Amino acid sequence: MKVTKMKGKSVDEATKSAVEVLGGKVEDAKVRVITEGKPGMLGMIGGEQAEVEVTLKEGRAEDGRHLLQEVLDKMSFMTMVEASLDGERVNLKVKGEDMGRIIGKEGATLKCLETLVGTMLGRLYGERIRVSIDADGYKEKRSKALERLAKDAAQEVVESGKEKVLPPMSAADRRIIHMALQDEAGLTTYSKGEGKDRRLVIAPK
Repeated sequence: MKVTKMKGKSVDEATKSAVEVLGGKVEDAKVRVITEGKPGMLGMIGGEQAEVEVTLKEGRAEDGRHLLQEVLDKMSFMTMVEASLDGERVNLKVKGEDMGRIIGKEGATLKCLETLVGTMLGRLYGERIRVSIDADGYKEKRSKALERLAKDAAQEVVESGKEKVLPPMSAADRRIIHMALQDEAGLTTYSKGEGKDRRLVIAPK
């Protein structure tokens, strides 16, 4: 994503000049009009030039990388962001210092960053864009830990014949456990509760 401001006799002229400077195409640009300008008397005196801010889209993954990097830089984190596309989803990986602060308690900061970057990308492209952000391999490590929890809990249910209610967790975490146990014969999983108290239950069929 490239951004520049440009002035011209009209909004169209300023936009065209900005796109040329950025080295792109008008159809790939998002234009914010700062001022539409006004003609001067007799075409010369007292006029005001139009001014625009032009953002040139470079693709969802690259634009997502740029936006997240900008946010982390402003938060004074020493990081580097890598980006890739998984179908329609933008995957962003953060490397660097202070990973614990970027991850937050149980991934809370990562979730906030996903919402923020997803909203910013959505405004840039005019549609909903899914964003997944990971730092220091946190999501993979948490996924494996949840899968181990699921297997241990499932074994307990098989041996006791009684259902087991897991601690409250997010929809994403519940889905990981559900997927880990979906092929376990004789077991079923379902959720109960509302909001932050929603829990996954592992039960005999």
